[in-house]
Amino acid sequence: MALSRENNMRTALFSSAIVLALGACNSSAADKTTSDPQPTTPFKIERVALPGEGRGDFITVDSAANRIYVTHSGRVHILDLKSLKELGEVTGLKASHGVAVDNSTNHAFVTDGDQNSVIMFDAASGRTLKTIAAGKKPDSILLDPASKKVLAFNGDSSDVTVIDPASGSVTNRLKLPNNPEAVRADGKGRVWVTMEDADAIAEIDTNTMKFVRSIPLAGCQGPAPLEFDPANRLLFSGCGNKIMMVTDADSGKVLTSVPIGAEPDGIVYDAAKKRLLVANREGPWTVIDQKGKDRYSVNQPLKIDQYSKTAALDPASHRVFSSTADLVWPKPTPGKKLLPNAKPGTFRLMVVNEG
Repeated sequence: MALSRENNMRTALFSSAIVLALGACNSSAADKTTSDPQPTTPFKIERVALPGEGRGDFITVDSAANRIYVTHSGRVHILDLKSLKELGEVTGLKASHGVAVDNSTNHAFVTDGDQNSVIMFDAASGRTLKTIAAGKKPDSILLDPASKKVLAFNGDSSDVTVIDPASGSVTNRLKLPNNPEAVRADGKGRVWVTMEDADAIAEIDTNTMKFVRSIPLAGCQGPAPLEFDPANRLLFSGCGNKIMMVTDADSGKVLTSVPIGAEPDGIVYDAAKKRLLVANREGPWTVIDQKGKDRYSVNQPLKIDQYSKTAALDPASHRVFSSTADLVWPKPTPGKKLLPNAKPGTFRLMVVNEG
């Protein structure tokens, strides 16, 4: 996610006061979340080296077209989803963050946070087609199936740039009450996006292209990653105070919370496996089994390379993708949160396989 958001992230810890508060406000839900030992699922980590400098951000899996898009500083790698061989590349970017794909037009879109723009490109080759002016620091992005529009979420201007995927023209700009982070859609006209600084989730009606409401996440500090369970209509939010919060998407009611690792930045939900993987920056990842709408069990911590911070699922193969690099840490500066750089030539796609 955007470096501006990383700079502002609060690295909160569980304190006894927070634990007591969560227990008081959600004791019935907490009783339904078990930490009993469970049989662990074996996982295997595969590393695929990719050229270029810097670290990556969001990854987008396009199962229909058998492609995966890996953002990487000033470029986007387009890979064959099965073989992971490179098919094309988007270049000329300054800070790529997220990719959305429209298969009906063969157009794809990447946010460039340092140029306040969205780049439209050929989805297969990566050839740049158009540069679209966005808000400040565009970050997450998606194609909304209901409206058939591309929505780019601008972190510093707290708004949404709505784009027609065929022409690349901006059709609307939607103001949000706070800075947006990770986004999910139900395909029926509802889109949700975490608002980290507000400890809440914003809900958008894409039939009217209007902000509907804020869903408060009491007890969740700095929600960043977001995932959606369409069958049960649940939202999963990763919180900076080491919990994943489960919320009913329709009522806005918090159902329960589950302990996770430090600084979560990605969540994937595998509906067929009834399993969630939470990507924690500091590692390890947290593997969670879904026992019911409000019942979850931590399966295991999954050891993975540090700063494998975002996650994307291929539902067909059940593989989960992330990216990282060997980290180079700057000298400590009093009062400033340290962010790592990448050692040249070490960027890699991380592939989490079951078995």
